[in-house]
Amino acid sequence: MASKKDSAEERQERPSQSFKDGPLPQDTVVHLMRSGTEFLAAMDTLMPRNVMPPEVKEHYNNIRKESLLLFRSFIDSQLKEIDKKKEAPAPRLRKIDLD
Repeated sequence: MASKKDSAEERQERPSQSFKDGPLPQDTVVHLMRSGTEFLAAMDTLMPRNVMPPEVKEHYNNIRKESLLLFRSFIDSQLKEIDKKKEAPAPRLRKIDLD
């Protein structure tokens, strides 16, 4: 059992092969976005902001902001990879004059 745990930890520490080669698979992106938003929703459910002590509210606002910035950075990096791989434009049609 310990060997399975060790191998799982090793896999987590290595960069994903798909990330090194370009954009992540769509299902991975969707999972990351959903898990992040679900975490923020769970925090709101656990302790609504109107009853949070000021120090908790400060940390909550910081983690919320950082999560959104993380999403933005992640999306931007994926868009850059997609832009790099865009195909060259197809040749345009041109008129050929026949004599």
